[in-house]
Amino acid sequence: MSARRISTVIAVVLLFGILAEPGLGQQRPPRGVDELRERDELLGRPRADVTAPDIRKFKTLTPDERRERTLRRKLRRVDEFIEKGKYKEGAALLESLRVGRSAGDFAHVQSTLAFAYSQSNQPEKAIRHYERLLNTPAVDEPIGLTARRELARLYYARGDEQLWDEDAEQWFRRALSSMQTWMGAAPHKVPKDYLFLSRIQLELNDVEGGIESLEAAIRLADERGMRVEEEWTNLLDWMKSARGD
Repeated sequence: MSARRISTVIAVVLLFGILAEPGLGQQRPPRGVDELRERDELLGRPRADVTAPDIRKFKTLTPDERRERTLRRKLRRVDEFIEKGKYKEGAALLESLRVGRSAGDFAHVQSTLAFAYSQSNQPEKAIRHYERLLNTPAVDEPIGLTARRELARLYYARGDEQLWDEDAEQWFRRALSSMQTWMGAAPHKVPKDYLFLSRIQLELNDVEGGIESLEAAIRLADERGMRVEEEWTNLLDWMKSARGD
């Protein structure tokens, strides 16, 4: 066989092979939904049967809404600092924020700042922020009650630090006022709350009031099956002797 005939045979064989290969010499059958879905997943594209989200919808926030979203994100960051005991970092971040005008936002920030400063041994700043919180119009009652209870404790500690009786008395009177307000509104009180009130009254030489509060503490402990500390009964005996019993 001549070289020309051999070349012709090879060309014919190749032509028939191409025509027999799907998608080359023949028209590819239409793709089904499953095949399109597999292709899109492989290429990382939105699925063929799912409408892609319109990215323009994510750019419709107003400037105020964007500021609000940023504030919420930073407040969550502050909460993370507080939960981890990083009170100074949390307070510093809060102080740097421009807080929204709503009373709820303001009260939340003041409460968090007060707690952070209290835990980081900065009572003056803690007192200032608790007092700001209580001056917030229509503050939520639970937050307000917590602030009053903490203020009573902080006021008492400040009074105990004073060198002069006149200075100490001012702080103890503030502690008494805050604690009495809390006692009148708090739904759940424990014996140690009455014990604390008794100590404040004793610092102000109100022996009669101190006895009444301490007796209330012991009575409440008995009602709830709680242990009455020996310190309580000793203090009660001492106050009664000071009264002249």
